Amino acid sequence: MPLVYSAFVPHPPIVVPEIGRGEEAKCSQTLEAYREIARKLVQAQVETVLLVSPHATLLRKGVTILQGDELFGDFAAFGVPKVKLFFPGHRLLTEALAAQLPEAFLHPEKLDHGALVPLYFLQEAGWQGKLVEMSMPLNDPELYGQKIAQILKGFSERIALVASGDLSHRLKEEGPYGLHPSGPKLDQWIVNSLARDPSEIKRIPEKLAEEGGECGWRSLRLALAVQEGMPKIFSYEGPFGVGYLVAELYQSSLLPSWARLCLETYLEEGSTRKLTPPAGEEFQLRRACFVTLKKGGELRGCIGTTEPWRDNLAQEIEHNAISAGTQDPRFWPVEPDEMDSITISVDVLGEMEKIGSLNELDPWRYGVVVRGRGRTGLLLPHLEGINTAEEQVNIAKQKAGLRLEEPVEMRRFEVMRYFE
Repeated sequence: MPLVYSAFVPHPPIVVPEIGRGEEAKCSQTLEAYREIARKLVQAQVETVLLVSPHATLLRKGVTILQGDELFGDFAAFGVPKVKLFFPGHRLLTEALAAQLPEAFLHPEKLDHGALVPLYFLQEAGWQGKLVEMSMPLNDPELYGQKIAQILKGFSERIALVASGDLSHRLKEEGPYGLHPSGPKLDQWIVNSLARDPSEIKRIPEKLAEEGGECGWRSLRLALAVQEGMPKIFSYEGPFGVGYLVAELYQSSLLPSWARLCLETYLEEGSTRKLTPPAGEEFQLRRACFVTLKKGGELRGCIGTTEPWRDNLAQEIEHNAISAGTQDPRFWPVEPDEMDSITISVDVLGEMEKIGSLNELDPWRYGVVVRGRGRTGLLLPHLEGINTAEEQVNIAKQKAGLRLEEPVEMRRFEVMRYFE
């Protein structure tokens, strides 16, 4: 998978210091988070950025893609014509998107400010690479996200997707569009969903989005559909009556790739003796982990441990990946020809912390371990359909073979979830 990073960022020109002239200090959280996103993208050694802007030419059905061997723009509309940005285009990716996305049209336009603001910070962080800018459709952004994911698989370089967009423009009376009750409600729905269950974002009623004066709702939905991840909110604020959200949506990791290699090798050769474990620092940690296999979005196997049993994480992943594919009693063993249709994620568990009540649990942040009568049940966090601590503990009890009314000792833990 060439997509190595994706993020959602706002585009208020005032955060550009040459434009803000000190006013950018009023949104310092956004500025700091923006620079962190840019730093992480550069650190990921991204060669090409696919940028989705709601200020490109929008279509209800279809998308527009900027055409040109060099893409450029400036901030003349904001009183700073001397701030100009130039980036080489990516002809092959542009042509692939135009050919394979429904109703896609090429436009020889300048970069709009929805693209220029994020690009300003990427350039400031030292990023130098190829650029593709496109709009998002007003209808069915998830469909386009899924198709983009397939197109990107045909490219070998390291690609990042940056979805640009502000949230509500109606947060304050003194803001540019005044206050509407739907404005704060819309932003709260998006922020809460991104932190807990991103699938809820596409369920926002269009009337609420329209009344709230949204700008980036659809570009965010498109980005989420390109690659599943474990989103991390870096900042949210609305000092000028417009919601500014900075969030990391996905960051690739070598952990799932190692899990895949171990399972594929075992299925083909019956052994992993010939494999050389990765030497990276993250693989040398001693951590418990779970390896999860999905096929067509449905669970195909999941095995893990609550405590580390092996010398390092590389060995822990190797054992659990093979077990998830061959020893999960809920499923038939995975066949070698299934592997192309299986996706793999790795959950690395943090330290266990003893708790005394359900009030100390959050099923989207913490996993839980219950113990009683010598039996143990574990449930990972951030699982779709589990919304309360009570539901989480009850399912963990069922997995342990305990009655729901039985008292148990509980421990919570956080995880880092890594996707291919």
